[in-house]
Amino acid sequence: MSKVLGILNFEPSYVHVRGLEDFRPISATSILGRYRVIDFMLSNFTNSGIEAIKVFIKNRPRSTVEHITRTSYNLNSKRGKIQLLNGDTDYSNNDLFNVDVQAFRAYMEFIDVENPSYVIIAPSHFIFKQDFSEMLDYHIKSKNDITILYQNVNDADKQYLMGDLLNINDHKRVTEIHKNRGKYKKASVSLESYIMSTLTFKQLVDEAVMTSSLYSLSDIIADCARAMKIGAYQHHGFSACISTLNAYYDANMQIKKEKELLRLINDDWPIYTMTNDSCPTLYKKGAKVTGSLVANGCQIEGTVINSVIGRNVVIKEGAVIKDSVVLPDTLIDKNVKLECSVVDRLSIITHIKDLKGTKEEPIYIKRGDRI
Repeated sequence: MSKVLGILNFEPSYVHVRGLEDFRPISATSILGRYRVIDFMLSNFTNSGIEAIKVFIKNRPRSTVEHITRTSYNLNSKRGKIQLLNGDTDYSNNDLFNVDVQAFRAYMEFIDVENPSYVIIAPSHFIFKQDFSEMLDYHIKSKNDITILYQNVNDADKQYLMGDLLNINDHKRVTEIHKNRGKYKKASVSLESYIMSTLTFKQLVDEAVMTSSLYSLSDIIADCARAMKIGAYQHHGFSACISTLNAYYDANMQIKKEKELLRLINDDWPIYTMTNDSCPTLYKKGAKVTGSLVANGCQIEGTVINSVIGRNVVIKEGAVIKDSVVLPDTLIDKNVKLECSVVDRLSIITHIKDLKGTKEEPIYIKRGDRI
């Protein structure tokens, strides 16, 4: 594999995950009970043979830093390196101006020191499985200036909103890039992963800075759709864009299904995460669990149906958890009925006995709340 730098980009301005993002970046949010969203893309990098990785963090870096520094992503201990770069540019206090291009420019010397031939930029708020080495081979063979990973979807009117849609001709060339405003059901959606030479990357960053302080990398690539040779590389399989609370909820509900879980995580493509030495989950007499994903360290006395339960969650006798996502270290007390809800970490639900949202509008219980 040619010398490649993997850049994990921070979330763009259209990402607003109500409640969860108040306490950590979406990349550092727990998903499927034991992983963090960021684990999937970092594992894609390392499983693809990329050994030099820069992780850009937009704000609230603590959770991301703690998680990455305590996780082994199977990098070569001598050559491999993950470097965390906080988006502390001159614009970092104003979210409108805190765009990826400004961070890339501020830390360009850290990119130069790796002396890569190519850069692969991937998003931190997406979940999918992708071998970037195969995509790089395609990029080199096609002699593209830029290659964009995309997927044909049938739900663009409901998912991937405000992301990029691609117009692709018969030669797999991208002729136009425009925002997804929910107008089309079927569309070719950008998965916001790009391969280009380091020289092209630097030129795009410089041009974006000269064009507008608000420009992101995707904006300047869209401007260049007709002037540059931009190729499209199709992704097959599951993908999720964690851009809203509903999208986060839906991703958990979809991935926990055995078929999708095995497509994302298997022995040939492991997803690395922080290890935890807590004991196995204890299912007490009377506990009933169906169609659910339950992490280790839990104590289950009640009923869990079609839900995702994080580590060290206690569900007391008579409690019923249905179609919900419960993050780690949470207590659900006796006889509580919880349906279509997202319960953040360290919450205690004891006094209110019936909380019910819908699959279209799940209830959110904030971190550390007592209800």
